[in-house]
Amino acid sequence: MKNIFPNLCLLLVSCVAGLALCEVSLRVFYPKYRHLAEAQFRDDAMRIWAREPHSRDWRTHPDTFTLHFLNHNNLALRQHRNFSAADLAAATNIGVFGDSFTENTGLPVQYSFTEPLDYLLNLGGERFNVLNFGVYGYGPGQSLLHYEHFRYVEDLNRVLYVYYVNDLVNILETGLFHLDDTGRLIRNETIRSSWWMPFIRRLHISYLVLDASGRLSSALGERTVDTVSLMHGGERLWFSEWRALRRSFGRRLDDSDEKNRREIFRQLIRRWKHLVEHNGSTFSVVLLPSHPPERAIVDLLHAEDVEIIDLYACFGAADPAHPQRSWPSSPYRFKNDEHWNEAGNRLAAVCLYRVLEEKMGLPHLSEGRLQEALSKYYAAFGDEIPPKRLGGGLSGGAAEIREKYLALDRHHPLVDWQEEIVEVVAQSDKRIIRSVFDVYLDGTLLIYVKEDCRPVDTRARFFLHVTPVDDGDLPQNRRQYGFEHRDFAQGGLKIDARRCVVWRSLPAYPIRQIRTGQFVKDEQGNYVHLWEGEFSMDHGVEGGERRALTWKEAR
Repeated sequence: MKNIFPNLCLLLVSCVAGLALCEVSLRVFYPKYRHLAEAQFRDDAMRIWAREPHSRDWRTHPDTFTLHFLNHNNLALRQHRNFSAADLAAATNIGVFGDSFTENTGLPVQYSFTEPLDYLLNLGGERFNVLNFGVYGYGPGQSLLHYEHFRYVEDLNRVLYVYYVNDLVNILETGLFHLDDTGRLIRNETIRSSWWMPFIRRLHISYLVLDASGRLSSALGERTVDTVSLMHGGERLWFSEWRALRRSFGRRLDDSDEKNRREIFRQLIRRWKHLVEHNGSTFSVVLLPSHPPERAIVDLLHAEDVEIIDLYACFGAADPAHPQRSWPSSPYRFKNDEHWNEAGNRLAAVCLYRVLEEKMGLPHLSEGRLQEALSKYYAAFGDEIPPKRLGGGLSGGAAEIREKYLALDRHHPLVDWQEEIVEVVAQSDKRIIRSVFDVYLDGTLLIYVKEDCRPVDTRARFFLHVTPVDDGDLPQNRRQYGFEHRDFAQGGLKIDARRCVVWRSLPAYPIRQIRTGQFVKDEQGNYVHLWEGEFSMDHGVEGGERRALTWKEAR
């Protein structure tokens, strides 16, 4: 009996160490859940979480693993431009609401279907704005609240709600609405997070567990709450607490659950349609092309006299093989992700344009003219026309199109690097250290560049020792050491097919010496340097040719 307590302590320590090792391994070798664990959202009293206005982040393409930027404008919409009250008052505005299929974070914004749709609608001279209200992980309740509380809701002339098959599950997950004893729709208060949830939602292993449990439930054929949908958005665990976690592990949905959530969905749609029509606008539900439309949902929408835009039918008409293909093998989705790719977004834009062209009485655009317009549009972004290249070159207003999409990105410090990194690397006088990573000094930035690198090469922590000319410039607690020490774990960005880049800003004071490199900890907790290099105004490049390069000249 006396050995029970030490053994329990040893077991606890072993479990914690194992979990820590698993978390580190996920972050270093399998960073699939980075965009979930590190997602940028804010608390929202109505919708549980919301995007931040004027926020900037980056994502990698699921198939090509290339970098693209994730900008949200002044209204927290994923758009290429800001919208003022005057902009909205002077145009016909189409608001598109939905979840990750609408927001399209897996690809650059110019390829999201709302953007070429906006371009096509504006070809005729009349002013249109297509506003993308999509938020990763949103269900119908959150999308409805997003509409209700939008600042310029009365300026939306048409409202499109993009429905996906997991939207009914979202109703149970969020718990934002319920039915009282009389069957009336009641708005619940949002669930307040416990103190431990901010920590849990930042762990990659949390999303691995949810992902695995969802796949297991699916393999067993159990009708459980879709745990993968819990992962949509990094803050998905935010509201879940123990209640949603308990649901996600093996709890079966009985017939009363399904009837209940379908009735809540019906009343959400009824309420949304009423609000839109009260504002003098038109409401439509868009059915995605990934699955054949659910008969029960179609009947429900018909019963509520809701206009349906069926992208599944449109995709089938454009591609006769589409209805026969399963979605995992469809050419309209990413190979490594369930969401639709550039080709799917392009076809969705064409399908929606044809519907709006008819519904809004716009001048008919011939198929040849439409394809020519899309050719010019995509040519503005390197002539990458999904699903195949269409000629045409950078002509007409294509240069202006490219300019407006890059306008917001130029405020992001990485854009200049992506466009100019080749030029910087070509200037040998800016290279101060030659090692596993070549280190360049560009202004007040240290830029670490590795040729033929893999994502794992940038996961190990970098260190930087900066020795000033005057020790008085150091923070008080560093003056006895004579240098300022900084560790930083900075994930690298793949700027082209060969190079990875990592960056770090230098302090503003004059510097005498720089020492930097990468390190890991071994099993005993000791620091092991993977590489290191040193530079000073009178030292030159370690391991390379020696040359005089003063700090003043480097700046």
